[in-house]
This record gives sequence, structure tokens and C-alpha cells, in this order.
Amino acid sequence: MDARAAFDPATVGAMRPAGPPAARRAARTTSRARAVSTAVAASFVALLGVPGCSGADVPRDDPAVDRPAAAPSTSPSPAAPTPAPAEPLVTATPDVHSQVGDLVAGFPEDLLPLPPDAVVLVTSAVPVGDAEVQEVSLNLRTATSVQDVVALYRTALTTAGFTEVPPAGPATDLAAEVTFVRSGGDELVSIGVLDDGTARTVTVGGRVRTAA
Repeated sequence: MDARAAFDPATVGAMRPAGPPAARRAARTTSRARAVSTAVAASFVALLGVPGCSGADVPRDDPAVDRPAAAPSTSPSPAAPTPAPAEPLVTATPDVHSQVGDLVAGFPEDLLPLPPDAVVLVTSAVPVGDAEVQEVSLNLRTATSVQDVVALYRTALTTAGFTEVPPAGPATDLAAEVTFVRSGGDELVSIGVLDDGTARTVTVGGRVRTAA
């Protein structure tokens, strides 16, 4: 081989390492690559900061964000208070065993007579079971004196076989109080007279047989 061809200057020039201009070009290339990388990274960060591009940037307490409606309550509503039962009305049907302002049917008027001027307030004659006995009561007002009222009933009852006995129980404010019994005490009649100074209120009550 020719020695000159082996040491051709062009070939030798190509084999030489890059000089300063090549180093500057490599540095510029590296700088541009770094700038591009920085710009791409900045763009990516800016993209993450745009609302709506990520679910993590939605505030949890934003009132504008739609939320599912609350499910209706399934707890039972409180029961309405039960109204209290109404008080029973007084029946308009009169008691067949009592009478206001007059003698009731079956009242033993022959045994318990009325003073001549008596104003009857109320009377009753209630049968007691199946026995021939009834409980009787009489309330009246009269201008007759206390003594005459007592004499009227004493005469009627003792004539029918009743016996006068001392009243049972403590003394009262009544002007007179007398008691009569018959049939060994099975029949009993008590009479009380209240004197208010103007008239007398007479109360008669007891248990008598319907057939003597």
C-alpha cells in the first residue's frame, strides 16, 4: 500500500475528534432538550390545575355539586292519641220506680200518708228481689208543724203494727227523728223532719212489705 494513501489528510481529518464547534453544537442540543422537557412538565402541571380535569379537585362541600337525595324515613309516625271515652249522658227515660213531684206507682200511701199541704219533691218504691218487699222513700215540703208531722206518721204506723224504737246513731240537727219497726225488724221506717223556721222538709225512708 502507498504510504501517502494511508495517511490521506481527508481521512485523517475525518478521524480526528470533534473540535470546539462540535462541542458547542452538542451543548446547544442538550439545552434545547432540557427546555422542551421543562415546558412539557409545566404544561402537565398546569393541565392538572384546570377544574374538571381531575375528580380530586371538586370540593366536597360545594353546594353546586349534585348529591343523591336522602332516602325517605321508614320509621313509623307516632300514633294519634286515643280520645278519651265520652261521659255517658243522663238517659231521658225516667226510672219507673221513682217519680219527681208526685207519688210513684206502688207507693204505700196508706202506710205513709202525706200532710194536707204537702209539696212532694220526689218518691220511690223499688222492689227487692223476688220477695214481697220494697224499699221506699219520700221527700216533701210542708207548713205543718214538726209535732203534727210526727203525730201523723206515728198514728199511721202504729196502727199498722209498727213499734216505735229509739233512733240509731248519733244526734243530728234535725228537729225530729223517729224510727218504727215491724216483723221482728224485717220492716223498718225512719222519719226525719228539718225545720228552717218557715217550712218543714220531711224525709221518709225504709223497707216494707207490699202485702201486710
